[in-house]
Amino acid sequence: MIEIYRADKYEMTVRRALEGVLSHFSIDINDVDLEMDFLDSSEMKDLNRESRGIDLVTDVLSFPSLEITLPFNYEDYLNDINPESEGVILGEIYICFEKAVQQAKEYNHSISREISFLAIHGALHLLGFDHQNDTDRDKMEREQEIIMDSIGCSRNMSDDEYQKTVEQYFSEEYKKEILHSSLGNNDQLKSEEYKKEILHSSLGNNDQLKSEEVKGEIRCGFVAVLGRPNAGKSTLINYLVGQKVAIVSWKPQTTRNKILGIRNDNDSQIIFVDTPGLHKPENELGKFMMRSVTAALNEVDIVLYLTNAEKDFNYYDQENVKRYIETGKKVVLVVNKIDRVDPPKVAAILSEISKIQGLSAVVPISAIKGKNVEPLITEIKVLLPITDRIFPEDIYTDRSMNFVISEIIREKALRLLDEEIPYGIAVSINKYEEREDGVINVDADIIVQKESHKGIVLGKGGSMIKKISTYARQDIELVAGSKVFLTLWVRVQKDWRERENILDKLGYNKTDYRGE
Repeated sequence: MIEIYRADKYEMTVRRALEGVLSHFSIDINDVDLEMDFLDSSEMKDLNRESRGIDLVTDVLSFPSLEITLPFNYEDYLNDINPESEGVILGEIYICFEKAVQQAKEYNHSISREISFLAIHGALHLLGFDHQNDTDRDKMEREQEIIMDSIGCSRNMSDDEYQKTVEQYFSEEYKKEILHSSLGNNDQLKSEEYKKEILHSSLGNNDQLKSEEVKGEIRCGFVAVLGRPNAGKSTLINYLVGQKVAIVSWKPQTTRNKILGIRNDNDSQIIFVDTPGLHKPENELGKFMMRSVTAALNEVDIVLYLTNAEKDFNYYDQENVKRYIETGKKVVLVVNKIDRVDPPKVAAILSEISKIQGLSAVVPISAIKGKNVEPLITEIKVLLPITDRIFPEDIYTDRSMNFVISEIIREKALRLLDEEIPYGIAVSINKYEEREDGVINVDADIIVQKESHKGIVLGKGGSMIKKISTYARQDIELVAGSKVFLTLWVRVQKDWRERENILDKLGYNKTDYRGE
């Protein structure tokens, strides 16, 4: 997945350049995750100073997340995958727009060409290319020239002329052509019947399990989303609700609070309770997380149990599902991440699940891609009671903006930081202030357990906390719908996970697991 920020009319130009790099090295765009942002001169100067110790404006900066070996093999990087996109995390690229415009004039070519060149240059750095010596420089420059030629961005093209070629590249007709040629003569891949077959096999022949269209009266109720860590619970809720509600990270046990994500449509209101993953608690925080699971079960109409198709449906999963069925709750079993495994493995998992008696429905899905999610929604609706809406239609979570912001910051920190700090991090919002001009000022502390962790969170010259802040700000602006100024600090609070009074201050309150 390629994420591009603040590119305005040049977004497709940048995307074409980055896709050109991936295509050149035979890398599937769905197998990688990279982000690119445009900065102004002041932002680029600050970033250059903080990351490289150079107090000057530069044209492009790249921050590789890992060392890539070409040719690229997805299986070599299974520990470096972003669960939101399920792509290998390559890193980030920053381009200074003002510098790009200036250089385009100096070289007497279009802004599109200059931006394309800088995007390609930055992407090559993410893939391990460099220009520290003449040999490496020559090699990198050769690759740049080949890729620039491949995307058709010639020196004598104007901005308008190149934009037209980019539009043609991304047109629906062209996409269909590429899709058709890539599928070749493989009838199974072309056939929609294959997709229907998998879904049908999951529902079996029991009429009670087959979904019916819900019309007329409102179906409304609570759905607990449960499962083992990293099953994709938060990703599913965020997809269903259409907003970033639950923290998403590739590290297990990243969801700590019950979070209500509310999906509204014309005939239903589904209130999702996102709980921590099932695990053995080892401290006060862990105990809180498990009490949160128990409390969630007491107040719901349906249990949605997620299992990861990349892992076997093991004894632990079976016992959990049986336990939920024994409580008398309606249980829907969801096999997630089916896009990451071969169909025979999905079939084997479904066969194992069919041995369990008492399930209300079984649905295989890919939460990250939205595959088979609509049938899942229909199954849920059928099982919900008919009643009035509990929340207004424009509400998507019962949590405060402070809570949502703190979760976004913590998500970005978990994504960027080393393995040794994964769960020793909390976030406290010191200030949330809406100014008269509509800008929101947020001041927050990232809390760590050890003094040694503080330096890791800050990074060399403040580079790491700058990246956390940049990524968090972008998501906060999407949720808040306005410009955000975010200031982050790092504070050491020893053994905060073991101290109940500190957990209370950070928002992990007894009311969340005692039903008070």
